[in-house]
Amino acid sequence: MYVTVRCNQSLTIGQVVSYSSSTNQWEVANSISEEISVVKDMPYNNGTDEDPEYVCKIIVAGPVRCFASRDIPVQGGQLNIENGKVFVDNLLTESTGFIVPKDINEADRVVDSSVVIVLR
Repeated sequence: MYVTVRCNQSLTIGQVVSYSSSTNQWEVANSISEEISVVKDMPYNNGTDEDPEYVCKIIVAGPVRCFASRDIPVQGGQLNIENGKVFVDNLLTESTGFIVPKDINEADRVVDSSVVIVLR
């Protein structure tokens, strides 16, 4: 499921984002402590040149591809976030999602590789 939201114009597809009440838009997420989503489409100007308003579609639930900030173990694990990317943190007691196990035909999941997560 996705929705269209106001966002920072520099976001890219696959980045993990969270809502910033100080800017009233979705920006790069840096922790799992807030509600998160993943950018589905590149931001575009929904306003005018004089009064720009950048919007994009974000995925709010279900399986989605994003990028790893660290090497991801074969078994996957609890989802954590840093700088708009994901890593496994099995020390978390609660998480809003998880990184799925490595598919048998998938290459090793290293830093900056695309991985599948499931948002809850």
